[in-house]
Amino acid sequence: MNAQTVPDKHPSATAATPPTADTTSSRTRALERLSFLYEAARTLSTTLDTNEILQQLMNLTHQYFQPDAVSVALVQSDDSLIFQAASGKAADQVLGMQLPPGTGIIGWVAEHQRPLWVPAVNQDTRFCQDVDQQTGFTTQAIYAEPVLQGERSMAVLEMLNPAEDMELQETQAVMSALAALAAPAIRNAVLFEQVSNAEERYQRLFELNLDPVIILDAAGGLLDFNKAAQRLCPLSSHEKTSDCLKVLGLTAQTFEKFKATLETQQTVSWELTLTAADGQKHILETYLARLPHYTPNGAYQWLAHDITDQVELEEVRERLSHMIVHDLRNPLGNIVNCIELISNARNEKDATMPIDQLLLIALRSAHRMDRLIGAIIDTARMRSGEATLSVTTIDIPTLVQEITETIEPSLKHRRQTLHQHIVECPPPLQGDVNLLRRALTNLLDNAIKFTPIKGNINLHVTYDNEAFYFSVNDTGPGVAAEDQKRIFDLYVRGRGSQKIQGAGLGLAFCKLVVETHGGRIWVESQPGTGTTFTFTIPRELPLDILHSS
Repeated sequence: MNAQTVPDKHPSATAATPPTADTTSSRTRALERLSFLYEAARTLSTTLDTNEILQQLMNLTHQYFQPDAVSVALVQSDDSLIFQAASGKAADQVLGMQLPPGTGIIGWVAEHQRPLWVPAVNQDTRFCQDVDQQTGFTTQAIYAEPVLQGERSMAVLEMLNPAEDMELQETQAVMSALAALAAPAIRNAVLFEQVSNAEERYQRLFELNLDPVIILDAAGGLLDFNKAAQRLCPLSSHEKTSDCLKVLGLTAQTFEKFKATLETQQTVSWELTLTAADGQKHILETYLARLPHYTPNGAYQWLAHDITDQVELEEVRERLSHMIVHDLRNPLGNIVNCIELISNARNEKDATMPIDQLLLIALRSAHRMDRLIGAIIDTARMRSGEATLSVTTIDIPTLVQEITETIEPSLKHRRQTLHQHIVECPPPLQGDVNLLRRALTNLLDNAIKFTPIKGNINLHVTYDNEAFYFSVNDTGPGVAAEDQKRIFDLYVRGRGSQKIQGAGLGLAFCKLVVETHGGRIWVESQPGTGTTFTFTIPRELPLDILHSS
């Protein structure tokens, strides 16, 4: 095998015969080599870009030895090699090419961390012909030098087809020196890139964080803030320390107290209500943490998590619990009172007690409780997608008549008039009669609640080729424009409805019923002129609804 590893301390190395030269020539050559290496050291130290260092290393090698081609391969974390710099005939094809660990002469050098001179590659079994076959380049001889960091190869510098009069000892000395100069340059470049990448990742996380993050100096002055903080807080980079702390809900005394606490624990947290730049109030769960290495004097990170929705949801749940208890307690109280009166009349044999009327009141109260409980259960089922429709053929006039009988006592109590406008002989409707009955009853109940005493309520039922249209119109106070977008949300009640009993379930239930049938519901209202709720039910239900029913 005509391959040589260098230096000569390796048993397999074959020393080249040094040329004869006079002392002057040797000194001149030594000075040229030192001058070249000095220039190489200066060149390699001028950049912290790994690819540029490898490119310069290749250029320097090509400049000094003038071989047919030079390549530099970077050793990856899995010990594979990727060509990052190349010169010569097939350079464009070589760049980016990747070799598995240990492949070819270059892989052997990387694995064994030793230089290798192969004057005749066709006689060396380690030579990989794949690269020549892919590029069309003909490799005859190779000198490869590892660039080492400790006991690991960072890169391999490879010279292909050097000049025939190449002096092995001179080549070994220069290539070894180049590798030694390149090693710290590459290591520094890699470290710099790692730090830069880490800073970039931090900056991206900092900027793209949905939570507001603000960096304060040791005195409480503003150092940096992300976009979320900029949207939330009226801050500027020229903010005074006192103003900055005030915006963040802190005083100088409180900030100093928190700083003292952070000497013994990682974070300090508190709840803060803050008015944002847009005027909206936000409830924030706020944290302060120490950043000891951010500046020479240290820094502090103020981070807030917006819990406004969470707090509002808890308040809504609490209100809902009170509403449901209240709505159930009233009919339950009626039932209990009626039963007690009936029981007392029976025990005292009081024939004047209106037993039938008491039973009717108790029955209506029980139905009211059943409707409320059913609405809560069915709303939850429809929201989770578990509800299935019991589709039947519905006669619309009969449906309206049943609903009218149900709400008749409420109409009489408030001395209101319901005007029915139903198209003559409407075709039958396909749907779940129980759900549609309750949805339309909810809309009429709402109209009764918000229409003044002795007022008028209108019910319109029409149809076209696509759908049936049900509209309920009242002459109440109307729905504010800002409430119309949210009024169908669960547990949401309009601003003018606070004095009217209800849990915020009715309209949400209607929306779920209508959408479960494949229809849609909307509201039209002008404050002071009444409100119209309209929903549609398709003439032909979607196949997926029919199959799931």
